[in-house]
Amino acid sequence: MKKFVGLSLLGIVCCALQGSLLHIGLPVSLVPQLVVVLVVSLAFSEVSVFGCVMTFVLGLLMDFSSAMLVGPWAGALVVVYGVLAVLSHRLFIESGVAAMIITFLSVVAANVLFSLFGAEYPSMNWEYPKQVIGQALVTALFAPLGLSLLTRRARRNASHGIGRGTALSAV
Repeated sequence: MKKFVGLSLLGIVCCALQGSLLHIGLPVSLVPQLVVVLVVSLAFSEVSVFGCVMTFVLGLLMDFSSAMLVGPWAGALVVVYGVLAVLSHRLFIESGVAAMIITFLSVVAANVLFSLFGAEYPSMNWEYPKQVIGQALVTALFAPLGLSLLTRRARRNASHGIGRGTALSAV
């Protein structure tokens, strides 16, 4: 339960940060999708039902922050999580370049799925693909730092119970 609450709060902070960057006047193509970085981290560290449910909750947070009820972001992020969870046994994101490429493709896939799942398709002009590619590039540049912080936090929490008090003794 503590992990669920912690990741939910982290998702709320990511959504608030994305929204505040848009409100200060930053173009949409320069705002990183931090929630997708969380989903990529979950797909490589938590391949379970909990990871899928947490991804759905993160998608709901993005839907609520974009003034949509249950909808396109939740579905898009769950599909991206599912694909990455299946591929996580073959891919490794310890390399910064690999993390950038995987995150770039994840952002593009999530945006394409969002536009397909949404009730309104974006207008068919060059502006939407330019925004998606810009967001994917900015998010990919941020991904190695974000993923290393998230995996370091996950390792610290996983090894929290291991220590002198739990070690077996021969004496």
